[in-house]
Amino acid sequence: MKYIKFLPELVQPQDLLFKTFREQHENFKNHNPFWSLSATRRRLITSFWVKNVFENYVSLFLGGILISLAFNIHHPVQQLLIIFFLVFLLVFPLLFASIYYPAFHNEFLTQLDNCIECYKGKQLEGIQECKKQQHSVITLMLIQHIFQQLAALDPLINNSVTVKILARQYGISVKSVDSALNLILKRDWDRNSVRKRTEILNDFEAAKEHFRQLSSDKAITLLEQLQQKILHSPAK
Repeated sequence: MKYIKFLPELVQPQDLLFKTFREQHENFKNHNPFWSLSATRRRLITSFWVKNVFENYVSLFLGGILISLAFNIHHPVQQLLIIFFLVFLLVFPLLFASIYYPAFHNEFLTQLDNCIECYKGKQLEGIQECKKQQHSVITLMLIQHIFQQLAALDPLINNSVTVKILARQYGISVKSVDSALNLILKRDWDRNSVRKRTEILNDFEAAKEHFRQLSSDKAITLLEQLQQKILHSPAK
């Protein structure tokens, strides 16, 4: 049975609940960067019982009182208040068992959990989109290598200190930096892999595009020379 049909104000529609969840979670995150999705879930569950259910029950009860008073204007007020208080205590367990808990368990809780899954999905989509826009590790190391040549700095070397510095600088793993530097400095890559060759060409093209946007013809020339060495010269 769809209890929400009887009390449409008790549970928000899915799209409105998702909007409420997102806004409250992001507001909590602004105040506490470590705020979790489960913490927001608990807050909304508490809000459901304290705000939605309580306001709903009080509004129903007050409506009943007004109707009763209209038909019992000759009864003593004190006697009516006692009766109303007893009814208030007795009716809530009945509504809880027949309407409030089913509405919470079957409607609100399922919609809330669905909101959390949707929110996680949108977060993941955003992360994947950011990753698509980022350069690969090899491209980043190519750009770093050429920048150091242009600035007449000491050339890149592949040792533990340099690798850790570059990993920290770009927010990537030490292992991926080490692998990229081996390819660039030692020309160490699987020459039997067509896929790897294509990936290297794409990395060089991305690095060239980076310097094209900076209008650095010298950098592009250095990249083309390095590309010939890596692709056509044996490993050191």
